[in-house]
Amino acid sequence: MRVFILLIFILAVSISCNPESKTKSRVVVKSPKKYELHKAPDSKQVLIVFPGGGNTIKMTKEEFKIIPKAIENDISVLVMNFNRCLWINGIQAKELAMQIKEIFRSNELSTADVYMGGMSIGGNVALSLTSFQIKSNSTVQSKGVFIVDSPIDLYSLYQSCLADISNPELGKERLEEPRWIVNYFEEYFDKDSILENILKESPYTLKVQKNNFEELKETKLRFYTEPDSLWWQENRMTQYENTNAYSIEQVAQQLRKEGWEKLELIQTKNKGYRSNGDRHPHSWSIVDLDEIIMWMNK
Repeated sequence: MRVFILLIFILAVSISCNPESKTKSRVVVKSPKKYELHKAPDSKQVLIVFPGGGNTIKMTKEEFKIIPKAIENDISVLVMNFNRCLWINGIQAKELAMQIKEIFRSNELSTADVYMGGMSIGGNVALSLTSFQIKSNSTVQSKGVFIVDSPIDLYSLYQSCLADISNPELGKERLEEPRWIVNYFEEYFDKDSILENILKESPYTLKVQKNNFEELKETKLRFYTEPDSLWWQENRMTQYENTNAYSIEQVAQQLRKEGWEKLELIQTKNKGYRSNGDRHPHSWSIVDLDEIIMWMNK
């Protein structure tokens, strides 16, 4: 019996001394209405994450399981609770920039190696905010930005939603989102000058090739999409030309023609799944966790 106990003790000690078995501890600072910070004990980098539309911090962590891997690589993760805007204007960008600056100051985070990304409309926020930080010479600026299936062409999104609403084959439940989006645009803008107003706010507008994040040309960029046209047709009755993936592909091609050498278009296949197992190309899972950490460390 004593021999058995001794063996158990030795095994426990050997496991605890194995560095691969340890998970680095982290400091978690929460401000539920604003953000959640997971600070690595030896923080060398900071990743700022913006949720998709209507998603909470909790939902984002469930779908984008980057935090444990980031902490192991000495990367602190700041998850923002900003999830209700299809775009941000100058006033909102200034407020967000000040908020992030204060989070960095109060938590003694280094501003030397910062990255930012977001899912869906969170990607729009990441692009616009980083552009504002550069223009305003903020003390917090991102070396790299990534978007995950974001509607970066808001005019194309608006036109697509109008097409959905006029489609008699689509049911009430399917039309809830496009109707909300159209109402959002038409309540915020003058209906008779939608394009003119969207040009001021959309990250990019393909119709006139208007780019509102020109400041990011020398910033590392990654555009993630999963262009599954069959899934969109079968599940949403949406043509590929009306998806975020199509707009992102077109924008990436145009920017490459203009010499944006630090832009990467990552098009995945059959990687889009929600945490509950449901197949959906509009998901955080299209981002390879190990690979994006490697990208940050290049």
